[in-house]
Amino acid sequence: MPSRIIQKQLLKFLLFIGILLSMPSFLHAQVDLPLVPDRAGTNPAEMKEMKSPVNIYVNVREVNGLALEHGANVTLDCPLAGITLSGPTRNTSQVQFMHVPTGDCNIEVTSEGFKRAKERVTVNESVVTRDQYVFVYLHPESEPAVSGARPVVTPGLLQEMDKSAQDIRKNKFGDARKHLDKAMRISPNNPDVLYLNGLLSMNEGNFPDARQHFQRAVSVYPSHERSLLALGEVQIKLKDFESAAQSMETLLLQDSASWRANLIAAAAYAQMQNYPKAEKHAERAVSLSGANAAAAKLLLGQILAAEGNHDGAKQEFQELLRDYPNDASAAPAKESLANLEKGNVQAVSAPVSSNVLPALSSASMRVWAPPDIDAAPPAVSTEMSCKDSDVIEQAGQAAKRQFQNFERFVATEHIEHEDVAANGEPEHLRTRDFNYMVFVEQDKKDKQLYLDEKRDGGTGVDSFPTSLATVGLIGLGVDIFQPGFAKALDFKCEGLGQWRGKAAWVVHFTQKPGQKSFLRLWQTKIRTVEVPLKGRVWVATNSFDVMHVETDLRDPMKELELMRDHISIDYGPVQFKKAQTELWLPWNAEIFLDLHGHHYHHRHTLSNYAIFDVATENKISAPKNVPPTENDKQIVDPNQKPQ
Repeated sequence: MPSRIIQKQLLKFLLFIGILLSMPSFLHAQVDLPLVPDRAGTNPAEMKEMKSPVNIYVNVREVNGLALEHGANVTLDCPLAGITLSGPTRNTSQVQFMHVPTGDCNIEVTSEGFKRAKERVTVNESVVTRDQYVFVYLHPESEPAVSGARPVVTPGLLQEMDKSAQDIRKNKFGDARKHLDKAMRISPNNPDVLYLNGLLSMNEGNFPDARQHFQRAVSVYPSHERSLLALGEVQIKLKDFESAAQSMETLLLQDSASWRANLIAAAAYAQMQNYPKAEKHAERAVSLSGANAAAAKLLLGQILAAEGNHDGAKQEFQELLRDYPNDASAAPAKESLANLEKGNVQAVSAPVSSNVLPALSSASMRVWAPPDIDAAPPAVSTEMSCKDSDVIEQAGQAAKRQFQNFERFVATEHIEHEDVAANGEPEHLRTRDFNYMVFVEQDKKDKQLYLDEKRDGGTGVDSFPTSLATVGLIGLGVDIFQPGFAKALDFKCEGLGQWRGKAAWVVHFTQKPGQKSFLRLWQTKIRTVEVPLKGRVWVATNSFDVMHVETDLRDPMKELELMRDHISIDYGPVQFKKAQTELWLPWNAEIFLDLHGHHYHHRHTLSNYAIFDVATENKISAPKNVPPTENDKQIVDPNQKPQ
């Protein structure tokens, strides 16, 4: 990459934290995969000759990802091309449509016992293959009506939620209730508001009321992880063990790396004396929980004792006492170990108490940090495989299209900063709102596109709630698959998974040794350090839009005292009623840092979206703050703590 391009990147993708951090790019992708066709759809006789037609294979599955056991009828409608194709599925739950033109199409699937499903599909031509594979998940008719779309949020709603969370944390339950009442009036069906209401009830000891709030949150937004976790804990406390296990299995379908979900599932199965399943989930919880492993090891030891594996149980208790002597789980582990050595096996193998669960009933809406992306690969279908070359090609095409979306909207950006205490609890919450928009620039020489964020008309870094300021969060999703960045990365399509209940290709990437990607930069007072990344992307199989991105350090950066730098970003549809259009845009982003021995959590949420057309004749006023040049940029002491 030419040096002048690198210099331009240094000005655009920076993050202040005593050090200035850069966070460019976030992803979008598209896929063609080698499946065996089952049956051709019914093509209209009047269908016109088309340029570069594509063969579409529609694979219909149940919401759990398994192939549909009986037939479904599939209709493919491409309004701009003026064609409609239809056909039944057979055998592999698949139907094939031949010679479909490129462009946007709609798919509708009906099957007895299931709700009608509608999906938008972007048909793309690929150099590698003329085949494209689409997956549609069906929900049972008996399932309550749900909405997978992101709930509408406003700055006022976010402020009420922030205040209620702080009051719950301080045990000011009356004040928390006042803020939540206001939040409910603003958005009665917002899952985060319902979750906080349930959390408040949990802290007050009203578990039946808490269960109702969490169930309602999940019915509105099925993939709401915090509500599912809390619902599982409440169900355990109410001795509804079968429901708790079902809730956790649902959550683990979308996030197999959740150590808490595995721990709650293990406790539920242990109470039902289904020890093989309990042991599997407990072992998974131990492997994923890191510094929180004490409770999981205690539970695993109790399960092993119940199965008659006394040596294995002793080992778990001994390791717990050795590694976590001051943890609350140490006392019951010591007692269990003594009982085993005395031969009192019955006392150890009694049904596991729900008290083994680490308390979720606090105002913490997030654990300190998710596991490293390589610690627990997500669940993918073993039936499906994908070709890396197809994924990269289609992803690159999608990235180019997404640049058009990013320059068409303005929004309110709500930023939260939290220091995280040694016990994982957040503290010192500080917030700030910005007017937010993005401009697209193109390098004249290599035609590479770049995103330039503006907050309140300028960079906004001086107005962040702390000295931790992020710039370039949107860019990562579109940059990763651009040739200038992708050449430094190794990609592997891991298979078919899901995100938010939708089919997604799961793509892993790692920066190549000895090569610079310039995706992420840290700038200190005296130099700029390129930080090698690894990560994973969830790409919608039907539209090729990026649904979720997670990145981690490829290696700890000891020279910066940076041991953890985890980024998590969600994308999804945003509807603009006045313009009668829908764009695929970023929803929120989170950053988890282990820097100079301290933990920090940073969260960005976009709301109040509005269409902004740069081609209009509206005059745009000059920015309030001109972006700093290389000579007048503020550099903060890298050893300074965020204020």
